[in-house]
Amino acid sequence: MHSTEANLATQQDITQLHAATCLLMTRFINGHHCPKLAHVIVHQLQRLLTHPALEHVPASQEMYRQLLEHWQSVAMALLEHKKNQSTPSVYH
Repeated sequence: MHSTEANLATQQDITQLHAATCLLMTRFINGHHCPKLAHVIVHQLQRLLTHPALEHVPASQEMYRQLLEHWQSVAMALLEHKKNQSTPSVYH
């Protein structure tokens, strides 16, 4: 594969990854507040943050790093909430 074709493939890959992540975030924001979805968003952001196309783009790396930190806290809060919800109430 020529370097121009490789660059185009890499750009398409990161564009698709970014679009898929945005779609997942939109699903979450529109009411699908599921811990699994938050975990998938975290995974996608990790993939974006480590993508080779962003190796020399510090502004994008910082943006994805901030988003990753936010979504990690969202995922943790949802798991904690779910854990608290599943604890049965004991009445005496």
